[in-house]
Amino acid sequence: MVAWNNYKKALFAKMPSLKDTLNRGATLDELRAAEEETGINFPTELKALYLDNNGDDGEALCGMMLGFHFLDLSELRAEWRSWKDIADDPSHNEGARFTSKPEGCIKKRYADTKWIPICSDSGGNFIGLDLDPDVSGCPGQIINFGRDEDDKFVIAENLGQFIERLTRIVNSPDFYIGEYDGEDVIFLGTDSEEGAHLTDYLRGEDSVK
Repeated sequence: MVAWNNYKKALFAKMPSLKDTLNRGATLDELRAAEEETGINFPTELKALYLDNNGDDGEALCGMMLGFHFLDLSELRAEWRSWKDIADDPSHNEGARFTSKPEGCIKKRYADTKWIPICSDSGGNFIGLDLDPDVSGCPGQIINFGRDEDDKFVIAENLGQFIERLTRIVNSPDFYIGEYDGEDVIFLGTDSEEGAHLTDYLRGEDSVK
């Protein structure tokens, strides 16, 4: 996947230690098992991404996706499975408390079995593919969802555009490396000691588009 290779090149030039956290590519059997369990034929771009690299080391302090962890296929399946019961329960998905930005692009739900998590903050929040968009959305759009994500927004129109956006951020002044617990971590969009959470940064009006 060209966009993914370009992202890795840009990221490793600034933080080469992350290269050691990246897993080898998934097998076709692993991809088929994930598709079979979820009942979803993965888009071509998503298959290409996982054939290149099957996630990162979830125990590492800093994840590959600008601090978020890149889920391997077993983690993707486990997260999808844990949210399936929630998605199937109407009491959790009454739309009044949820928002979509832009309006009409993301269904106003807490969970959906056709939202595929690809990266996580390790706290129950995800960025992933939306294969069940609302009337104005695009299948395969990249959105935020999870425990604390009642306000959902379209981050990119597809996976390739999302990764290209990450690359632009790496190459921008908004990306810098700081220290946390004695290890290098990625900070975004601020000069403070903590930096911005990736999802909060991406929804910001002044974030790199």
